[in-house]
Amino acid sequence: MRNTWWVTRPKRSLVSVPQCLFALANAAEGIPWKTSDKTIELEYERQLELGRLKAEGDRRDQGGGGARTYRAWMKSLGLVFMDGEDRMQLTCAGEAIISEAAPLPILKNQVLKYQFPSAFTQKGSSAVSDRFTVRPFVFLLQLLREPTLGGTLDEAEEVAKLVLTYGTDNTSATVTDVVNRILEHRTHGDTTLDPDYLATFASSRSKEQNLTELFKNLKDIANTMSNWLRYTQLITVERGQWSITDGAEDEVDAIIEQALKTPLIDHADDEVRFQRRYGLRPGQRKDTRRLGDGRSVTSSQIQEREVTMAFTGMAARQIITSITPEVIAAVAAKTGLPEADVERMLAKSFQHGALGMFIHEFAQMATESRKRATEFEQATASIFADVFGFQARHIGQAGAVERPDVVLASTSEHYGAILDSKAYASGYSARAGHRNTMRNYIERFADYALTEDPVAFFAYIVSDAKKTLNGQIKAIADQNGVPGSAITARDIIRMVERHQSGRPYTHQEIRDLLSNNRTLDYQDLNL
Repeated sequence: MRNTWWVTRPKRSLVSVPQCLFALANAAEGIPWKTSDKTIELEYERQLELGRLKAEGDRRDQGGGGARTYRAWMKSLGLVFMDGEDRMQLTCAGEAIISEAAPLPILKNQVLKYQFPSAFTQKGSSAVSDRFTVRPFVFLLQLLREPTLGGTLDEAEEVAKLVLTYGTDNTSATVTDVVNRILEHRTHGDTTLDPDYLATFASSRSKEQNLTELFKNLKDIANTMSNWLRYTQLITVERGQWSITDGAEDEVDAIIEQALKTPLIDHADDEVRFQRRYGLRPGQRKDTRRLGDGRSVTSSQIQEREVTMAFTGMAARQIITSITPEVIAAVAAKTGLPEADVERMLAKSFQHGALGMFIHEFAQMATESRKRATEFEQATASIFADVFGFQARHIGQAGAVERPDVVLASTSEHYGAILDSKAYASGYSARAGHRNTMRNYIERFADYALTEDPVAFFAYIVSDAKKTLNGQIKAIADQNGVPGSAITARDIIRMVERHQSGRPYTHQEIRDLLSNNRTLDYQDLNL
């Protein structure tokens, strides 16, 4: 049993949860989980591969261990439960995601309701000590709204070492105790830790025989919780420092107020009862469904779900605004179904494409450092071309030759532009080498231009921006005479949402927006 907070983490981000849940429903909904040959587990792994959520190929674990880990992840978020006959069932929140409802508000609600104790942490290998009776993510927001902490938390030094260990409940007394521990630690460091810290908090399931090993494990947990909370768009993280996202303060205060008035869900020892309450959709008061005696989905529905899995795996990596013959052929090849059947199924649910799935993935690309840098660059080009109507070309570096990531051209307003996508997990700052590179891009723009029109602006597309970036952008602009800016992936998403809602941005508006010589904020977007 763990004597600290804990969350399972087959993937550290929640972005892929909808697809993982879809794959689980395809493989196991309404079917007894346990079979002698691990049929369900292995089918779930196949479904994960179909959706490009897991690498294809020979499985090292033929016992379905990977499938059980993903199922546990879905259970921990209140999206599934095992009924009295050991059949996997979807909660109401899980059903809503499967029905292609917008995943962000549903998963945001599940994160904020996450609690200890729960059906997931009640027993077995995921058990957490019963001294914790807390909504951990709400507790983190409470700390970030404490004036004495200055609106920040350090992930490695404070969240990991002190919050995960001493945040036992959401009462003001416990919040004050943890605040005082953090303030002492900021002054005196690890000397303020309790003498029995290692003995108290080391997990019996791991090899945490010294503080270094224990801190490493706690940092991993804190980092995963950071990713979950960042997904809600309520916090921003820059170089391990957490803060409330600008403009979200009133929402956070309302969340805290409501949480403190709402009792924790009880009966954590009864999985069905607990999960059906935890898994309510936002605004829903009760799960009144009558569960069937077995699988309620038909074979044709399973085929439709397989088509959806293959399609959404594609749509998460490229903008698909219509069902083209190329899309149909690719999905048919992936599923083995006739193209006519694939076309009929896609037309039923995705006749206007799946821009939302792509946008859902875009924000995650921005945080995954260099692992997905090229994907992030290509996605940026696709947004400006397929959504905002520019000519856009992903160029990127060729060998030792440095070239802009993306070049734009507006044929209506007669200008060109340079976009540099920076997929950094922490906030971005344009160090000297990056500033010189951008200056070179501007000076040599004619070599990359898509038309004969001059460069009107440059822009960095980032996950988060460091405070130093504003001065760096202005220095580049002053030297080259071309204005610039930085904009976060989440604000690009907000622009897309406004553009698609009947208030499209003109190319002149976008030029003005990205020419202000600083990082854009929420108010700039004119939403």
